[in-house]
Amino acid sequence: MVLLDTNVLSEVLRPRPSPAVIGRLLQFTSKTLFASEVTRFEMRFGSALRPDASLFWARIQRELLPLVTWLPVSEAVSTRAGDIAAAQRLAGRPCGTLDPLIAATALTQGVPLATRNAQHFERIEGLEVQNWFDPPVG
Repeated sequence: MVLLDTNVLSEVLRPRPSPAVIGRLLQFTSKTLFASEVTRFEMRFGSALRPDASLFWARIQRELLPLVTWLPVSEAVSTRAGDIAAAQRLAGRPCGTLDPLIAATALTQGVPLATRNAQHFERIEGLEVQNWFDPPVG
């Protein structure tokens, strides 16, 4: 089981998606791939800015949303995200608002986080971060 960051899930829509990402995705089923509702927000926001917003959002609904199990931003996630954001800021590493929510979702579920932006998450205590854009080792 794994939680997908927005950049991993949206890779599927690229004209030439990363073979490393597609290879990893094919190792899972939709019951073992998770995404935060924060990711749905990010995808909706990004698609709404496009000239073809309605068509692109329809494609996301058809091709991406069914690929994963969607996890809500619960009280436990919100609380943990607040702690993560505060700890990062106190350590001199401000991390914005959305990344702590995604990290807290992975930690609350006890699953690793797959992302392209490993450096955004690697200093969060207890979080296993996987960069699916790097070719697998071995």
